[in-house]
Amino acid sequence: MRKLKIAAASAVLVATSMFGVAHAADTAAPAATAPHAASYHARGERGPWGLGNLHRLHDQLKLDAQQEQAWQQAVSTSKQNHDAMRKNDAPFRQMMAQAKDQKILDLAGMRAAREKMFDQNRQLRSQTEDAWLNVYNGLNNDQKTLVSTTIKARWAKREAWHDKARQHRGPMHKSAPATPPPAGQAQ
Repeated sequence: MRKLKIAAASAVLVATSMFGVAHAADTAAPAATAPHAASYHARGERGPWGLGNLHRLHDQLKLDAQQEQAWQQAVSTSKQNHDAMRKNDAPFRQMMAQAKDQKILDLAGMRAAREKMFDQNRQLRSQTEDAWLNVYNGLNNDQKTLVSTTIKARWAKREAWHDKARQHRGPMHKSAPATPPPAGQAQ
């Protein structure tokens, strides 16, 4: 369960940091000059509120000058915070690599380092979300409707994927709905 929470926290970290970075990667540098840009596209469906591909709406939103300035600020904040989170992660990753060679692990120290990293990254994610909320709050009702509709469609797509995964896993998992056995089989 703890690994699942850590994985979920890591996914949120990556997703939140990728909210505007995918747009920056699309417009700033081609994949050949930014080797990690291709990975942004692979994760582009994630992000705050379940939508990491808001950059695809940029042209449809028809932003005015003030909205465009807020958008570019959010993209810049996203990129800076993503880079800062990667730097925050480096000492923890190094400590984990060194721990492989230790006979006795310092689990308390590892936990403290992980919590420090999570706290730093949580602040950065919050700043990134604040920047994108600033963009959203500056939109008119038609623009907000477009963004909201896109987010809701993404949520529906994600829910359909989860339903399919639950069916695939079967009833042995608590989160999976119980399915009746095929006709003719004893229970």
